[in-house]
Amino acid sequence: MAKSRYKGRYYSPKRRAIYAQGDQIDHLTLFETYNWICNICEEPIDKRLRFPNRMAATVEHVTPLCKGGTHTWDNVRPAHAQCNFDKGASEPEAC
Repeated sequence: MAKSRYKGRYYSPKRRAIYAQGDQIDHLTLFETYNWICNICEEPIDKRLRFPNRMAATVEHVTPLCKGGTHTWDNVRPAHAQCNFDKGASEPEAC
């Protein structure tokens, strides 16, 4: 069986460096802390769904990494994959 040539290249070197400087974030602990509620649409996240399902849980950066955000506990929240992708690099609107 041939090795994948893409192994370890899922994130860009810049993103990997930001993650390395940030906190070690356990995804399950994050999702449990926020009771499996999406930070964007405020609807429940189904624990059984896995990516690439559009309603699966993902880690959302409140201030996007590309806009100077950090990979730290105070800047990450759970979100549905679709909500997170639709948000993209925009910051949440003020209420």
